[in-house]
Amino acid sequence: MALSISMSKLWAVRAAMASVCGVLVFGVASAQSLKELRVRDAEEAALDREVAYTQSVCGSSIDASIDWRSAADWPESVSLTLSCDGALGAVEAYCRTGEGKSRAQRITRFVCAGDGSGASLRGGTLRYGATPGDNGFVDTKMLIDSAL
Repeated sequence: MALSISMSKLWAVRAAMASVCGVLVFGVASAQSLKELRVRDAEEAALDREVAYTQSVCGSSIDASIDWRSAADWPESVSLTLSCDGALGAVEAYCRTGEGKSRAQRITRFVCAGDGSGASLRGGTLRYGATPGDNGFVDTKMLIDSAL
């Protein structure tokens, strides 16, 4: 009987320890997710600021987003938004010219991606697939030259 009680207590202690370990593991996973969420929030806030400036230069409304699935392997030390900023700069350059402004105003959506695919334009959506270390100005300007 004493052995039976001891075994019961042992199983109870083991279950309690497993529960504590689960909480610790969950806590570490949550902290990592919280860090990722903060990085994403900061990147999205930066993109909102950059797009607001582009909108003020162009006098038009542009919806913007980050394609996070494409940025799964993006280096932590490099800002995805800053890597896409040159693409917005190319749009702004067009908006600073008379004829170019009306052409650039056809862009109503901007997607910043992290897959290195460069600039593409489909309908009113400009997508820039950034590469670390390249800002996309030249590629996007050439695309706008040929497409708009």
